[in-house]
Amino acid sequence: MVYVELAKTSDFAGTNIKSFSVMGKKIGVVKEAENQFIAIEIACKHQGADLSKGKLRGDVVTCPRHGWQYNLKTGTCLNHDSPKLKKHDVVIEDHVIKVSLTPLKYTHGTTR
Repeated sequence: MVYVELAKTSDFAGTNIKSFSVMGKKIGVVKEAENQFIAIEIACKHQGADLSKGKLRGDVVTCPRHGWQYNLKTGTCLNHDSPKLKKHDVVIEDHVIKVSLTPLKYTHGTTR
């Protein structure tokens, strides 16, 4: 798998979610706990709004445009029948967050 460096863990002081553009794709990095991060597609499936600009409460982010809600751990849209947000693998080396370019495969409702 090919990984790209997106941020440092210290970039998340004061925030738990950031959006990055990688080869035309919007990928969000979400801090779950100290040195624990997930990476997920961060464009709303409705009209492509940047979900990192929405309200984040726990694992749920609300789209700033029309209120669609997504569980960031599962990628599932909670209030519409929508495809899941694609998750990406994350590796942390020397406080550098690296994210896979290829999304993880979904198997029976989960990833990997």
